[in-house]
Amino acid sequence: GSEQASDNANGLLQAWFKLPSETVPVPKDIVEYLMTPEHRQILLEETGADVEWVPDNSQVQLKGSAEQIKKATRLLQRVLMHCNWGKSETKVRQLLKPRMIESAAVRLSPMNTLPPGSKTLSLAQPQLSIGKVSGNDIVVPAQILSRQHCVLELDPDRGAIYAIDCSTNGTFLNGLRLPPKTSGKVLVSHGDELLLSDPATGNEEFGYIVSIQPLNVKEELALKAPRRI
Repeated sequence: GSEQASDNANGLLQAWFKLPSETVPVPKDIVEYLMTPEHRQILLEETGADVEWVPDNSQVQLKGSAEQIKKATRLLQRVLMHCNWGKSETKVRQLLKPRMIESAAVRLSPMNTLPPGSKTLSLAQPQLSIGKVSGNDIVVPAQILSRQHCVLELDPDRGAIYAIDCSTNGTFLNGLRLPPKTSGKVLVSHGDELLLSDPATGNEEFGYIVSIQPLNVKEELALKAPRRI
């Protein structure tokens, strides 16, 4: 019996070595936030792929079926994309395994003389808008702003709040310009800086610090591989 068991184990081992593998390079400055034991476990649970962190080379090594590797690679790409606009361990975890927020109190605290604003976002009222005309939740009558400049939106499918740039001159999250609304939206985290003009033009405080307080959180669900990043 023990020979049989040992043959089986060898067979499994050989099968494992034959599984497809993939090396995903990651930016050096995200290594400390991404490569934690908890995140490794989440990736394994969410995708089925075997994950090995290689911090010295800024690489993630994946092993598994083609489907598992594809899932894990997409999830990692999603993390890397959103972390262009600021990175933290909390943010990485939210991207890998969302806490499904159903409602949250969002407060925008001005960094300078802008009017403050707050709103409870929920499935019934998912958006907070900023712009220069009345009808927006926060009205900033500045020439540089668009009629509707920027929207913070609770996305029920992803259980998180995203920033959408609707402007001509740009909205900046943690110093980096957001993509135009036709290209996508970016995850917003508690403590992020939302600027309504380009900080490179001199005014680095024409904006808000975002405070997000989740009020109602659904039980965590296994995330299907995102169709869109």
